[in-house]
Amino acid sequence: MDPQHMFRKAALEKLSSPERLDVMMQVTSPMGWLALWTIGALLAAIIIWSVVGSISIKVAGKGILIRGGSVLDIATTGTGRITEIEVKPGDDVKDGQLVARVNQSDLLLRIQNVKEEISALSGQGAEQQAAQSRINARYQQQAEELKQKIAVQQEMVAKGLLTKSALMATQQQLTATEQSIAQGEMSSSGRMNRVDDLRRQLRELDNQLTSASEVRSPYTGRVLEVVAAPGDLVSAGQRLVTLEATNEPIKAVIYIPAGEGKKVRPDMPAYISPSTVKAEEYGFMIGEVKAVSDYPMTPEGLEHVLRNPALVSELTGGTAPIEVNASLTPDPTTPSGFRWSSSKGPPVKIFSGTICSATITVETKRPISYVLPILRKTVGIT
Repeated sequence: MDPQHMFRKAALEKLSSPERLDVMMQVTSPMGWLALWTIGALLAAIIIWSVVGSISIKVAGKGILIRGGSVLDIATTGTGRITEIEVKPGDDVKDGQLVARVNQSDLLLRIQNVKEEISALSGQGAEQQAAQSRINARYQQQAEELKQKIAVQQEMVAKGLLTKSALMATQQQLTATEQSIAQGEMSSSGRMNRVDDLRRQLRELDNQLTSASEVRSPYTGRVLEVVAAPGDLVSAGQRLVTLEATNEPIKAVIYIPAGEGKKVRPDMPAYISPSTVKAEEYGFMIGEVKAVSDYPMTPEGLEHVLRNPALVSELTGGTAPIEVNASLTPDPTTPSGFRWSSSKGPPVKIFSGTICSATITVETKRPISYVLPILRKTVGIT
C-alpha cells in the first residue's frame, strides 16, 4: 500500500513543517482572561477597602424617650386623708397650680383650741375660768387620743406599714398638746404674754394648714400618672402625682450592661429606634451621647428616674446597668421633628414615654488592622 494513503493529508503536512513558527500559540481563552481580570479587580478593591474603609464597633441597650432625663414628683407636705384630686393623666399643670386637697382634722382642732384659748384669756371672771376649764379638758382628751394613736403607730412602724416620719409627727403633736395643758394653768399676771404667744402660734398653724391641706405643683409640666385617690390616707412626703417637664427636650435614657457600658464616652454617636417605628422602613433616630454614669445603677436609683418598678425590670433584666443619656438631633423638616438615618423618618410625632432600643458606636477600625496581627503571627513576627 502506498504510504501516502496510510496517513491523513493534514498530518503529513504537519510533519513536513514541524516548527510552524509563523503561527501564534493560544495559551488562555478570552473567558479565562475575563475571569482573571475580575478576580484581580476584586482583590484590588478588597485591599483598597481594607486600607481606607472602616468597621464600626457598637454596643446595644434598651431605654426610654423622656423629657428632661427623668420624671418629676408632686408629694404631700403633711399627713392626712385626700379629699380631692384636681388633675388627671394628660393634663398640663403650671408651677403653683393646685393638684389635690388633704384633710387636716388634727390641725383644724389645734387651731380651734388656740382660738378658744385666746378668747378665754382675753375674757374676765368666772366665764373666763369656765372657758379655760373646757379648753383644758379638750386638751386632756386630745392628749389621751394622741397617746393611743402613738401606740398604734409604733406597732405599724415595727411591721413596716408606716414611716417613722409619720410617728414623729404624731409625737410632736402630743408634745405641743402637753405644753398647752401646762401653760393653761399659768397665773393671770402672765396672761397677756400667753395671748401674744398664742396669736403667733395661730398664725403659724394657719400657714401650716394652708401648706398641708393644699398640694400644689412645684413644676410646670404634663401629668403622667396619678398614684392616689380621694379617701386615701397619706403621710408627709408621699408621692401623689408624676409628671414630665414640657419645657425640656426629649432625651433617650439608655441602659447598657455594665461590661459594655464602660466603653461608652460622651460625644459618641447613638442610633435610637423607638418601639413604635419600624427600623427597616424608616431607619434610626440620630443622637449623641451626652452623659454616662460612673457606676452601675442600683434599683433604687433607676426607680428615682423612671418611677416604675415594672419598667425598671423590663429595661434592665434585673441587672445593674450603666445609664447613658443621649440627645436627639432636631430636624424641623421631618414630621417627627428629629433627624433620621434614612428618608424623613415616620410620618408621625415621637412622644416621650416611648420604649426604644439603641446602638452606640464606641470605636471605628480599619479592616487591615484585623489582618496585620494574623499576618505577624503567621510569619512569626512579634
